[in-house]
This record gives sequence, C-alpha cells and structure tokens, in this order.
Amino acid sequence: MRFPLMRRRRPAATFPTPAPVPLHTPGTELPPGSVPLETALRIARAALARHAEANIHSRTAMYYAAVDLEHALRTLVNVLPQEG
Repeated sequence: MRFPLMRRRRPAATFPTPAPVPLHTPGTELPPGSVPLETALRIARAALARHAEANIHSRTAMYYAAVDLEHALRTLVNVLPQEG
C-alpha cells in the first residue's frame, strides 16, 4: 500500500511593482509612422498597386485592402504636418 508523500507548498513568489511608464509623451518623440515624404508616397503607391485587382465580392480581400490602405493613408497624414 502506497501513501502519498506530503509535500510542502512553496510560498507564492512576490515581485516588486514596476514603476508606471507612460505609453507616449507628446512633444518629445516623433509621431508613429513619421517617415520622409518620398517613403510615405512609395508606401501608398505600393498599397494601391497591391489591391488594384482585389475582388470586391471577397470579404477577406476587402479587409486586407482596407487595413493596408488605412496604414498608407495614416502614414501620409503623419508626414504632412512635418513637411509644412
């Protein structure tokens, strides 16, 4: 007849609480997607070319196109204030 071994439980590990870090500090860092204007235009043109022949009846193709084109548009919009 076997008896189960009585094992002691280890105490739960405690970790120090990390100091809060802001996700973003306005005025001290470049906006996300800030690239030169030529690069932003190249990204937008590439996205347009990639999805020019997308099937409008395919929900998946439209999701991919929408996300890719939104990224290209946001990149362009982030560049415009820096150029002006």
